[in-house]
Amino acid sequence: MVKFSIVVPAFNEVKYIGKTLKALKKQTLKDFEIIVKDGQSIDKTVEIARRHADKIVSIRDSSIADARNQGARYAEGDILVFVDADTTLPSYALRRFADLMKDENIVGVSCRKVPQSQSLLDRMLYELVNLSVFVDSVLGLAGAHGNCMVIRRSVFEKVGGFNQKIQVAEEQELVRRAKKFGKFLFLLDMNVVEHPRRIQRWGKLRLYVAWTMGMLRSFSPEKRQPYEKVR
Repeated sequence: MVKFSIVVPAFNEVKYIGKTLKALKKQTLKDFEIIVKDGQSIDKTVEIARRHADKIVSIRDSSIADARNQGARYAEGDILVFVDADTTLPSYALRRFADLMKDENIVGVSCRKVPQSQSLLDRMLYELVNLSVFVDSVLGLAGAHGNCMVIRRSVFEKVGGFNQKIQVAEEQELVRRAKKFGKFLFLLDMNVVEHPRRIQRWGKLRLYVAWTMGMLRSFSPEKRQPYEKVR
């Protein structure tokens, strides 16, 4: 059995997924599989994914939470890693995660995210969000980014995976449930790189408000919040 199963949800991600998957292939720790959970894309996402992924699951989904859950069902590893299709991990990421997960009291890990942007204001917005997530982690309110999220598969299955009713901050709600079984770490000294497409489409203020409101509404999963797909 492979140690890590990396789940990459995707829908019409032809612009980004190639770079994401190539970065995963460069991991210094090689004991992993890549699962691309495709939402029946109409572009060449699947064609690109076939060059790099070990498994491709092409099924319609209702949300990012649903897509991640579907991908996780095909995992063979004992540790799940969730990465978005527009996100690149540093080459040492899996080795770092493996070292941390040797501690059986740790059920999951997440880290900072930074934008693939030279804009100081973009980076400041992301660091404000990173700080907020870190504070939430310390307070036990949450503590993860969905595009850099590691969790033991046994714990993921015990808590029933992501709540598919939640459109934004679904990872925060999952972390709160997972913490009943152990520690969930948020790393300040490591980051993934995310394409800043939502900033480009929505602007900084709208994006920050959406993330903040999503976090607050994750405490009331029955209240659906729309979250426009940006491609």
